[in-house]
Amino acid sequence: MRHGQGRSDGRMNLTEDQLCGDFAEGVKDVPEFMVWVLGKTKFAPLATACRLLHREQMAIRPRKQWWRHWWCHVPELGMDRETDIFLVFEVSGGASRFAMHIENKRDNYRFNEGQAAAYAPRAKHMLDRPEFLDHSDFTTVLLAPRGFKERFEPDCAHFDVFIAYEEVSRFLPSFSAT
Repeated sequence: MRHGQGRSDGRMNLTEDQLCGDFAEGVKDVPEFMVWVLGKTKFAPLATACRLLHREQMAIRPRKQWWRHWWCHVPELGMDRETDIFLVFEVSGGASRFAMHIENKRDNYRFNEGQAAAYAPRAKHMLDRPEFLDHSDFTTVLLAPRGFKERFEPDCAHFDVFIAYEEVSRFLPSFSAT
């Protein structure tokens, strides 16, 4: 797993997409990070009894990154929308599947018009569809620095869970000093 590329002054200078990759690959490769992330969601009781379906996601949509930019047309919204990081998990024994729809925002970014409000309708639209690994439940997550949440609180409230960069940096150094 890559943990970012440092600048000459020791600070990280990563794009949003690189941070998304570090987060997704961290969930895949670092079991304690996966358990910690799931522990912040309603799926906390399943955190040690599930596995990430990254290979299956890649098989459905062969491309460079299995987690990246899952687009779909959402009839309820009348438009196409995408999820920055899409993670599908299967509970041990194949009893059920659930997904995490994660929006990543750097501190100097903002939401596009209707972007935050579209996350739950899109996630609901993607339920029980083979092209999205037939999962039956989901949660929406905003991944951003604490300062971003403070500035955009009304939009942030559309997400089920907020995970701060500052917390993630305990596991993934690329999220420190971003």
